[in-house]
Amino acid sequence: MTADFNSDKLIAQYLLGELPEEQQIEIEDRAFQNREYLATITAVENDLIDEYVRHELSEAERRRFEARFLVSAERRKRVAFAGALAKVSAEGTVSKKMEVKATAISWRDALEAFIRGLNPAARFAFAAVVLLVLLGGAWLITETLRLRSQVMQAKAENQSRRNELQQQVEDERRRNEELAARLNQEKQQREQSEESLRQMSETADAANPAPRPIIASLTLLPGVSRGGGEKPKLVLPENARMVRLQIGIDPDEPYKTFAAELRTVAGRQIWTRDNLTARVRRSGRAVGLTLPATALKPGEYELKLSGVAEGGRSEDVGFYYFDVQRR
Repeated sequence: MTADFNSDKLIAQYLLGELPEEQQIEIEDRAFQNREYLATITAVENDLIDEYVRHELSEAERRRFEARFLVSAERRKRVAFAGALAKVSAEGTVSKKMEVKATAISWRDALEAFIRGLNPAARFAFAAVVLLVLLGGAWLITETLRLRSQVMQAKAENQSRRNELQQQVEDERRRNEELAARLNQEKQQREQSEESLRQMSETADAANPAPRPIIASLTLLPGVSRGGGEKPKLVLPENARMVRLQIGIDPDEPYKTFAAELRTVAGRQIWTRDNLTARVRRSGRAVGLTLPATALKPGEYELKLSGVAEGGRSEDVGFYYFDVQRR
């Protein structure tokens, strides 16, 4: 059902704050656009003030009136003026009693009768109060509309700012996704390149296998003296990388670990190695020593083998002599 916004009762409910927000907005918009409608609101507001000072409002309406009207200094002044005017009206009323008809009259007729019953001074005061009420009511409604407009504008600005922030967040998220996609693509391309290089390297290695390192070996037997007999010879090819010496020892040697020291016949140390162990071979027990071929130059060499006894004490096992030749 459509509300009658010209109804005095509906306007009174608006002034007492009893209407929903959409109907309040509709009344304020009408007042802002139509001065006659604004004057009607002011007249109904004056009626409410008169009913309040004459104690004609119900208890609930009185509480709502005080909550809405007495919080404003301007409206409190208007209520005070209305109270003073009621006293002036009571004092200026003709003492002669008049017979009152039982039929109801409108509030406009009652107002005209009330004004006609006032003396000139009371009429002037009443006119001043009415003018003040009209001006105050118009100002109050205008101020309310202005504040409401500011609130709506602030809401619109906040919504616009929120939309901008959401757009910025969306743009940043899209940029991050694009960056992640590019990084993933680059990673895949790099992996493909590495796989291609690995396959090419395997193909090249299969076509051109690297030469296997050449290890020169020599077996040294105990009992060969430095000056007597022909010494063993180690012939090193040009492409030899390692030298493996098999040092024979007496099967009855009790040592678990050995140490080897290789030096030239002049006494210059060439290579040393500790913590060597003996292995049983077909020809007997032997200690293996491996060293780079670059450490040996053509010439005579002496190798001293020592056994490590309990307690860490080193004891000589034997001396071995051999010649090195390059081919």
